[in-house]
Amino acid sequence: MKFKNVAFLTLAALAAQNLAVEAYSFTNLTSPNPDTQEGKYQADRQSDHTSAAHRQSMSAPETLNDGIHQQFATENWLVADAGPEFSVAEKSGTLAKPKLGIEEAIKQTWLAKLVEFSADRSSLVRDAVDAIAWQTSPSFKTEDSLSNTVTLLNALLIVSTLLPGITIGFFWLVRRLVVRELIADANQRLNGIGIMESELKNSTQLSQKLKEELAAQMAAAKQSVELITREAEISKSSIDQIETLKSQFLMHLQVLLTEVYQTKSQTLQELAHIPATVRQEAAKTETQPEGMNGRSKVVPFQKPQENLIADDHIKQGESLYLEGRYEEALISFEKAIIMNADIDVAWYNRGNILVKMQRLEEAIACYDQAIGLNREHYEAWCNRGNVLMRLQRYEEAIAAYDRAIAIKPDNYNLWHNHATAMGKLQRYQEAIASYDRALAIKSDDSEVWHIKAVMLGKLQRYQEAIDSYDRALAIAANRYETWYNRGNMLWRLLRYNDAIASYEKAISINPEKYEVWYNRGAVLARLQRYSEAIASYDRALTIQSEDHEIWHNRGVALARISQHQEAIASYEQAIRIKPQCYEAWFGKGEALAKLQQHEAAIVAYDRAIAIKPDSYDAWRHRGTALSELKQYEAAMICYDKAIAIKPDNAEAWRDRGALLSELKQDSKVS
Repeated sequence: MKFKNVAFLTLAALAAQNLAVEAYSFTNLTSPNPDTQEGKYQADRQSDHTSAAHRQSMSAPETLNDGIHQQFATENWLVADAGPEFSVAEKSGTLAKPKLGIEEAIKQTWLAKLVEFSADRSSLVRDAVDAIAWQTSPSFKTEDSLSNTVTLLNALLIVSTLLPGITIGFFWLVRRLVVRELIADANQRLNGIGIMESELKNSTQLSQKLKEELAAQMAAAKQSVELITREAEISKSSIDQIETLKSQFLMHLQVLLTEVYQTKSQTLQELAHIPATVRQEAAKTETQPEGMNGRSKVVPFQKPQENLIADDHIKQGESLYLEGRYEEALISFEKAIIMNADIDVAWYNRGNILVKMQRLEEAIACYDQAIGLNREHYEAWCNRGNVLMRLQRYEEAIAAYDRAIAIKPDNYNLWHNHATAMGKLQRYQEAIASYDRALAIKSDDSEVWHIKAVMLGKLQRYQEAIDSYDRALAIAANRYETWYNRGNMLWRLLRYNDAIASYEKAISINPEKYEVWYNRGAVLARLQRYSEAIASYDRALTIQSEDHEIWHNRGVALARISQHQEAIASYEQAIRIKPQCYEAWFGKGEALAKLQQHEAAIVAYDRAIAIKPDSYDAWRHRGTALSELKQYEAAMICYDKAIAIKPDNAEAWRDRGALLSELKQDSKVS
């Protein structure tokens, strides 16, 4: 029975050996080689695929190329990533170190040693192994590692079948060794984890220590910054105090000098009225020795001290201010401040006088002093804002007006000034809101309605602007600026006849404003009333003859009624005033072309193109002029330039097609 089992197992092993050998042979025959046709075919397919990707789209080649480059970059990245798995010698086709064959490797395993041990102990196993070796096909060489390996595996299969006890014992031994090795490895890893845990704990402690040190340094730095800030504030306060003392000292000095000069002048005047005999007696008395005279020296004149208080000086300063005697009024207010620096009115009035004297920064300082003494002094806030407006510090002015409005929200002037500051900052919506608040308090101010309309025009709210101009005209109908601006708004709404009527009202009030005549002419030209437009331009030129736009528009109107020679003269006047006026050069070229002066027209078009190289009209009209001169190739270049600038415009395409047709007819004739 055992012999049958051995025979059956032997036959199975031999069959497996034959199948393995055939598989090995097939593998060697079909393995791809980079130098064979198969490898080249794969490369060619990839190349064809890439070419097909290039042919997918013709509309956006840039986008497609970007995608291809990205694909190649990804492939290169994949190849580079696989590189570290091989040595340099392996990439060149030569092994860096000879490796063991499969047979030798298996012979060193525990299964091979088990077979050898079983063959030595049992003759039956030895005979089976020899039989398997004898059954091995002689067509394979002894160095064929795969054949020997299969033989050895067959032998091991027989041994494991005949001697299961030894096999199980060996497996148990190996299992024990493996388990022991796993346990040792696990212990080692656990020890490593313990070490890492200890290091982590130490790192945590160190991090906490560093964190505490950093927090301490930050606290110290914060204290230093606070200390520096306090010192800076103290220094700033000290500087402010020094400046205040300096200002007060200068005021004292100025007041004293003024009093000295006044006393001197008054003394001289009184001395002039003393009789000559008295002066002689006084002179004799002075020449006598003091001891002989027996009397002390007597002062002939002494100005009595005025018993005035701070309020008296304030009233005196206000009277002098109303009389326009600003220097004297300033001295009076400074005297009041010297007597009592806590009177806000004195500081406020001193600031007003400094504004009159154009000492604006000092005036702001006075208003600040008044506000510091009385935060509810809205006039000081208002005048401070006015001075800041004069200094073009609009944001600060708005802040000052806001403080004043918070104190007195029903003051018309405050809202008016607030709106003006908003307009200076081009915050038109907020400016309009402030004007509305002002008009809610006082609705009969035509100036506010007018300025509000200007702001509405800036926001392109033309109909609302016209309504606001109408409200202004209802109050003051003889203001030409309002009629003029109203006409401009009507022009924006394409209401040309109404605009002309508004311009004519402005002209009836003030006929010496060339802007009104100029805009009237432009609107008449829109209505194709060219003769009237030219007359209006002529009136504008009698007032302002150096405006190139008027000359240009006049030339356009003349060209519309086919007065091309006069149009050229008008264009030349515009070019004289502004040589870089593209429109004038182009218009001159058109007029010359109408007069069949094509060479001169080309020169004008060239000057226009030099100013504006991307001018579609100049290139197309230049091509037309060249075509008239039979310079077809140059004309074709001009048409191509025009098409490149505006490919969707049919005019250049039409002219180019006509030129091509003419060239074909000429070629047929020739």
